[in-house]
Amino acid sequence: MGLEFADFDAGTGTRVAAGAVYGTALLGAGPRSLRASLYLPKAARTPVPVLVWMHGGGFETGDPDTLQIRRLARQLTARGFALAAPQYRLGAQEADLSPEARGKLGALAAMPATQGAEALAGPRAIAAAEDVARFLDWLAARAEGLGLCPRPVLGGSGAGAATAFNAAFLLPWLGLSHPDPAGILSYSGGFAWPGLYEPGRMPVFALHNPDDKEVDIAAIRALSQMDPDLELIEAFEHEHGALRLYPKEPKAETFGRLRAMLARWAGATAAP
Repeated sequence: MGLEFADFDAGTGTRVAAGAVYGTALLGAGPRSLRASLYLPKAARTPVPVLVWMHGGGFETGDPDTLQIRRLARQLTARGFALAAPQYRLGAQEADLSPEARGKLGALAAMPATQGAEALAGPRAIAAAEDVARFLDWLAARAEGLGLCPRPVLGGSGAGAATAFNAAFLLPWLGLSHPDPAGILSYSGGFAWPGLYEPGRMPVFALHNPDDKEVDIAAIRALSQMDPDLELIEAFEHEHGALRLYPKEPKAETFGRLRAMLARWAGATAAP
């Protein structure tokens, strides 16, 4: 499989394959290599539920190798779950997109969008979704050998959460390869085009501050009004992109809530 694993957490014996190249994509002057890190539990009953987590940063900044993501990886791998954190292109322009996406930008611009959609849309957002779809194809080809559940859960904060929605619901409309995730975890995220959303297609959990100044809550509220199965928690103490509901929420509650959804959603896709 070409993956080299090293020790990640000595206490739990979990492993990490850091900086694995999963593909290339156009950015500016030429192709760029795209990398990802994969965190696996030491010994777990297979198949292992896996969360594919996308970082935030408004599609201009950010990195999959952050303290928040490493902490999340420790909380998951210590309990028998896996985490994958892919890199995606930042600051992409229209010329960097696939021909299929470029050909539909005009129609997409004319499509009704929710309030604050500019933070979730545009060539930068589409490029990120294209990269995540490319990574999921790469991961699917290796899932059986790694003992992973066939359908991962997608999650992210801010732009990362928007990327999860875009990969699942926008790419099919663009005529591009798209993932079939087991669910979506959205922290301070949303989807710009409610007309492309498919209620009931997969479970969705969303956490958002109604006063969030970076991503307007209207984009996720619109989906929750369409989909009775979408669980939206509105918390005024929630910090943008954070996993906890409020600053002093106990870790057991923060990560226990996330692990429960991951086990229920991704585990349901595994063969008995």
